[in-house]
Amino acid sequence: MTEKLIDAGRSLRGWSRVGNFFKCPQLYSYDQHLHIDLIPASALTRGSMGHVMQAHQHAIWGARQGSVLVDGVKHTDSRDFLEPAEAMSVWCDQYGGDEHFDRMLDTFDNYIMQYPDPPGRIVAVETSVTAVIGTREGQWGLWVVHPDVGDLDQPVTSVPGIDGVVIEITPLNMPGHDRHDCPIYLTRRMDLVVEDRMGRIAIWDHKHQANVQPNRSVDAYAIDGGFAAFRIMGRQLYGRNFGGLLLNLIQTQPSWKVARRSVPPTPHRDSHFCDMLWRAEHSLAQLEASNLDPWMWPKAMNETACYGRYGACSAIKLCFFGERGKVC
Repeated sequence: MTEKLIDAGRSLRGWSRVGNFFKCPQLYSYDQHLHIDLIPASALTRGSMGHVMQAHQHAIWGARQGSVLVDGVKHTDSRDFLEPAEAMSVWCDQYGGDEHFDRMLDTFDNYIMQYPDPPGRIVAVETSVTAVIGTREGQWGLWVVHPDVGDLDQPVTSVPGIDGVVIEITPLNMPGHDRHDCPIYLTRRMDLVVEDRMGRIAIWDHKHQANVQPNRSVDAYAIDGGFAAFRIMGRQLYGRNFGGLLLNLIQTQPSWKVARRSVPPTPHRDSHFCDMLWRAEHSLAQLEASNLDPWMWPKAMNETACYGRYGACSAIKLCFFGERGKVC
């Protein structure tokens, strides 16, 4: 038997991509066109390592409970998966990060000391969901597609929804862009899906942080569009049993604090999330089709956008000095 290393990386067309555009078009261009890594490598690596261990622990628990969906595949044998520490070791062999190994293992061990049992019935682990803009039964919106749907990077007129009902695609309308007439879609990877004793199903999101401050984190994540997308997808996936979103905040240094907090609902924003996504994708495509110099994209130029709760935007020197800012 070959034990599985679970993919806990980014989804194919996830929120972080278009989310950067919502925040600042220039930030999107730095990332997508100039391929400048703006996330501190150490924080990104530690987060990935933590996600791998969480994924393996919950997949093992889920298989022992009877069955668990991992990356879209059903598993009933916990031996399909590496133990968490071994999984992190294999991940480091592939991607690096050995310098963080002991710290992240201590993080995980302290997490398990605080929460040694499954948080409920483990439904799914690290499973990607795809939604597309279109019309379903006369209603326009963002709809979860059936997992068997293939390539959405090519023009198609319709796809089956999660329950088989047809979604009529509303494609990108931007002549001159390489995705003109293609579906506008969004993917999200669910870290963890848990069913409680009342039958309510919640989507969990693991966040590894140097300092866990629950109240600040909850407010910040509540406004993040990725969580609006999760909520829209969750309602379609789980119907009346959908119990909302939960943050699993895990501190990566002493005192190894862990906080589990519900993400508050944002019904007004959710009600026109699809409209905002539609406009953003067209604004983005218009800039790309114009062949504008990637250093010259529109910039936010706003104190609170460029200097937030964690300090200056990691790209601020690039906006000050252009390409010379890479060495500042």
